[in-house]
Amino acid sequence: MVVQTIGIFIIALIANMQDFLGASFIGRPLVTGLFVGLLFGDVTQGLIMGATLELAFLGLMAVGATVPPDEIIGGILATALVLKNGYGVDVALTLVLPIAALGLAIKNILYVIIFPAMTHKADKLVEQGKIKQAANMHLIASFTRIIMMTTVTTVAFVIGSSTVDMILDLIPQAFIDGMNIATNILPAVGFAMLINMTFSKKVAPFFFLGFVCSAYLQLDMIATAIVGAIFAGIMYIILDTIEKSKGQMNSGGEEQYDDF
Repeated sequence: MVVQTIGIFIIALIANMQDFLGASFIGRPLVTGLFVGLLFGDVTQGLIMGATLELAFLGLMAVGATVPPDEIIGGILATALVLKNGYGVDVALTLVLPIAALGLAIKNILYVIIFPAMTHKADKLVEQGKIKQAANMHLIASFTRIIMMTTVTTVAFVIGSSTVDMILDLIPQAFIDGMNIATNILPAVGFAMLINMTFSKKVAPFFFLGFVCSAYLQLDMIATAIVGAIFAGIMYIILDTIEKSKGQMNSGGEEQYDDF
């Protein structure tokens, strides 16, 4: 238990530091699921749960002032508690949103109370001419968020390990069965959301080509990708030839105009 608690602390610490490493996405459930699986000695189940939870959080993003449920604490705790107690993906889906809502509540405390107080403190430091100290408030705020979210994740894991059975007993079996069905639907929903964000007339033929290769020709992912790359290469050659032809026609027209 001690080793697992320390491991969860380290995973949560690294995941919450993803902003320091650029757009690394190491806090996504797919990545944290891998590390939690390594911690509990079941990489396969960790990746399965991480991929499933990734689809659940795929459409949640911060837009403007909105703050979505925290995928870091949700992905880590749901995967860890399920692997520790030997449950399936359906239970992970049942637990992930309430846990992520806990992370959202902590974030709201940070963004509504703590960070504004730090901002006002920085303003006063600037008025006093203490520019360097005011600039350091940004780093203090960042480390405050990291330490706070990491601590909450670790404490919730220690407490939740002993209470998860009690919580699951309160959840109706019909709801868990429904989440099990939703597990099978999530991949289709995830791909539909991706298509909705990236679909256009230019890429539509490739979507249908991939569907035909997979559904009717029974090709695997690698073979389908190779077929798509071949068609993309053919289209590039055709378009490049057309552009060169247009360039030659334009240059020919200009020469003829000069001669005139």
